[in-house]
Amino acid sequence: MRWWWSALVLAVSLHAQQSMPVGIIHGSLISLAGGNLSVRETSGVVYDCSYDSHTLFQRNQWPIHSTDLSGGEPVEILSDRKPARSCYVRMVSVVNIPQPKRHVPQREAWVPHGYLTYSGLVVKAEASTVTLKTRSGLRTLQLRGDTHYTEATEPLLNKHVFVRAGRTLQGALEAYQIVWGEIFLP
Repeated sequence: MRWWWSALVLAVSLHAQQSMPVGIIHGSLISLAGGNLSVRETSGVVYDCSYDSHTLFQRNQWPIHSTDLSGGEPVEILSDRKPARSCYVRMVSVVNIPQPKRHVPQREAWVPHGYLTYSGLVVKAEASTVTLKTRSGLRTLQLRGDTHYTEATEPLLNKHVFVRAGRTLQGALEAYQIVWGEIFLP
């Protein structure tokens, strides 16, 4: 009766760890020591296989040493057969599991980028326009609903500002960003 239990335990352990089939196996590394490695395939089956000094270990397509691997890493294994061995690992490659993408807020299809820059003194500020006194003369810029300001609570009148701007499809100047502030002395 004891031999029956021993045979059953031996059969279960042999079923749990099988010899790796020939080809490419995807899974996670369980252990790697003494020329043998164990891998748990994505389906849950555990495979054992042997490797030697000719086996290529790589991470991000760069060669590494077998000691650089640790248990639990996702791997891709190319296995083969050799006359003296039932299973032989030709290559172990650590694969990167794609991380879930961060949620990026949806942007408008056409987002303007200012290709013009102006700096000067604000001489006139209204709800929809701002007029700057620059070295080359007065410039009037339209304000958009999404124009960004450094500090929106302060009035713009008599401030030295820097403006990122562009032209509309009709050719009028419009401000995308208005920046002002002080230069602090050390």
